[in-house]
Amino acid sequence: MNNRKHDERCPLIVIHNITRLTTNEIERYCRKYDKNLRCFRRKNQYNHQYMLVLFSSMITANQYLNDRPHFIQNCRINTSLVSESFYGPKFLCVQINKYASITEDCLYEYTTKHFGRILNCVFYNFRGYAFIEFDQLDDAQRALSSSNNEINGCKFQYYPRHNNSNKILPSLPLTKLVHIGNFLSKDQDKFLNYFPNLQNFTTHESCYGEIYILGLFNINDSIELLLKRPFFLNGRILNIFIDIDDKLTECNNYLLVRNVTYRLTDYNLFEYFSKFGYILNCYRYGQTNAYRIQYRDRISLHKVLQFNRIHVIKSVQLQIEEE
Repeated sequence: MNNRKHDERCPLIVIHNITRLTTNEIERYCRKYDKNLRCFRRKNQYNHQYMLVLFSSMITANQYLNDRPHFIQNCRINTSLVSESFYGPKFLCVQINKYASITEDCLYEYTTKHFGRILNCVFYNFRGYAFIEFDQLDDAQRALSSSNNEINGCKFQYYPRHNNSNKILPSLPLTKLVHIGNFLSKDQDKFLNYFPNLQNFTTHESCYGEIYILGLFNINDSIELLLKRPFFLNGRILNIFIDIDDKLTECNNYLLVRNVTYRLTDYNLFEYFSKFGYILNCYRYGQTNAYRIQYRDRISLHKVLQFNRIHVIKSVQLQIEEE
């Protein structure tokens, strides 16, 4: 029940067809509906890019969804709630020969012209089918009863999409596996109090003998967890990231700090390097004398690199480089 209320308060929307758009372009467009939203660019195992947008309320999310379809820089995007089911009377399939000269935009324009407003149109050319979501049920039924549909000399047909037709749109998992590192066994008693939305977790040991947690979170909770970084526990900074992350967003902004003696703590480095920008993670690289510091943006990373490659903390001379 708590998760359901949380999802309604901070709805998560997924946006597809973003290959030609930058993260800033999408975020700038979406902020017309909600100034407090956050965007995360992602990529699945099939190399398909998509954007997760965390809205601050269901009211602003509904305003955004009601205005579909959306166009950014003349590029039409497909968008829906992550928790939304992708079947029903308004959802149709289209079977098309994968060698046909039909594009997603052609299919969108044809369907809109002949049958009415559609909210989403996703065409998987290499698989030979498309997924279409209509705004009105009557328009979807007219498309179903139609015949002799043709684009560029290629004929196709609309079919109903039943609840077992899961292959049309790759489903987005509603939970995320989160890696929580820089963790000590003695911390386990405080762990559940520190992360109350944690659904389940397992404890692991790395090749360096370090303890880390793999925890299962609701997808909304996992996004908010990333937004709240850094986390401090008993004088240490917990290293938190989505397990098997796609590294398309802020995850690339790593600074490697060498020659870090053990008399320097996580907080010493965090306090010093925070003056160059917002830090998400700061932890020792295994049992070496190196630290990894993850900035939220590349501007901060470039700022510290341009300032100097040699830094001194408590008389310890440190060398830095971009990882």
